[in-house]
Amino acid sequence: MAREMFRCLTTTVTVPGVADLRPLRQARNTTLTAVAQHFGVWPTTISRLERGLSRDDDLAHAYRDWIQTA
Repeated sequence: MAREMFRCLTTTVTVPGVADLRPLRQARNTTLTAVAQHFGVWPTTISRLERGLSRDDDLAHAYRDWIQTA
């Protein structure tokens, strides 16, 4: 257990970037509200995710996949 804890504390974890989400959405003329409705979250959630103020890797991946195919 202690070895696993040490590994978790000392291993560098890469945080997926989200800087592409807002430009992708804007390039497709999609509103924050439309994205939020699609994923069942508040527009504020999408805005904070796009600006890097909150982190939700699953939502970010789903959002990226969705907006690229929209």
